Amino acid sequence: MSTLRRAYDHALRGGNGRVAEAAPPAENELTWQARWFSGACGREFKTSTGETVVVTDFGQWNREAGPDFVHAAVRIGGREHRGAIEVDLEASGWEQHRHAVNPAYENVVLHVVVHRPVKKHFTRTATHREVTQVCLADHTATDAEWPAFAAARPGRCLAPLRTLSTVQISDLLTVAARRRLEAKGAALQTMITARGPDAALYEAVAVALGYKNNKLPFQLLAQRVPAGTAATARGEALLFGLAGFLEKPEPPAGAARTEVAALWSDWWKLRAAHTDAILPRQAWKLTGVRPANHPLRRIGALAALAKRWKSVRTALESADLSRLENVLGSLEHPFWSFHTTWKSPRRKKPLALLGSDRIREIHANIALPLALARGEEPAWLDIPGGPPNTSLRVVSARLFGGPLPRTLPRRLFVHQGLLQIYADFCLRDHGECAQCRFPSLVAGLPA
Repeated sequence: MSTLRRAYDHALRGGNGRVAEAAPPAENELTWQARWFSGACGREFKTSTGETVVVTDFGQWNREAGPDFVHAAVRIGGREHRGAIEVDLEASGWEQHRHAVNPAYENVVLHVVVHRPVKKHFTRTATHREVTQVCLADHTATDAEWPAFAAARPGRCLAPLRTLSTVQISDLLTVAARRRLEAKGAALQTMITARGPDAALYEAVAVALGYKNNKLPFQLLAQRVPAGTAATARGEALLFGLAGFLEKPEPPAGAARTEVAALWSDWWKLRAAHTDAILPRQAWKLTGVRPANHPLRRIGALAALAKRWKSVRTALESADLSRLENVLGSLEHPFWSFHTTWKSPRRKKPLALLGSDRIREIHANIALPLALARGEEPAWLDIPGGPPNTSLRVVSARLFGGPLPRTLPRRLFVHQGLLQIYADFCLRDHGECAQCRFPSLVAGLPA
């Protein structure tokens, strides 16, 4: 297997001998601010002049006018600085947004820029003080999963893949899956180093509750309402209030009226202090979501999860799927265990807040990567895979010309491996497979 891993990594190397990084995420400043605050970008950087910058405290996310993060602390060239941090997609954004003449930005100690500027842009304050600038494009991105997909038509790898046996394909997918888990583990470790295990793991679980379409709003909720706060009496009101789901002037009818009234009794006292942090309704994607997976239920699950956070964290760190299923599968909520939306009728029997497929995804995306990053070898090859989603159907069409071959085992490693191959090769090639090295890798495998 080690020989196959070396061949896989070699196929990913360009002329510089380095394994290429994943494609960048969507162009969204809020997304980058959330990534920065999560610690996923790391905490140690180099300026263009080679000076070392270490973020010792990410501070607080500012919800009023002014810099993005306040009360932060950074060490620049060995000297400690306290103040604000501003995050912009482009270095030119500082001048375009007129921060240079705004006194509110006078105490900014670090300007974080996402893209590498074509020409030098100096970050200066109203008093002409130069602000240290770091560019994220000069550093390894740790959590950049590209949401787009290449065309779902067969690629050049289709023919050589047909010549492989089921065992060979399974071995190849095992190597790719392990690479995916290791990358996720490295990202988690970066976040843990930057934010601590409780904040990092709680945020990772919240993102998992957001599924594909609502990852960002759940990440923002976890950052704005940490586990310790979410577990308090007013924590659930903060979660629903900041999510924007308590903004309708008229409460729903039926059983939900009592639930909303209880949340509102706490939220109305908190709302004025959090107005700028309330997520707009358009931040949520509600179309095409199964009722049992509605964000309302997932927020209820996040609140229930926070109340049992110590047990959840212990289960995650154990890398024991059965233990995680026992903890997450037993989560209960007095309202959301029996309802799917505000308007849905009460069910006679409780509905699990988190189903088995979602728990396995949390295990695969958090618990297993974390264990591998710590040098452990948990059992993962026999974990069942969930039903194929849209992403897997696209990957299967690209690699196999149709549905997944029935000869492949219905295991989680198969799904993870396919997604990693797609990310490593299909999404890096923009020349209709002409420059892709994956077909050569497959053709070169020993019979």
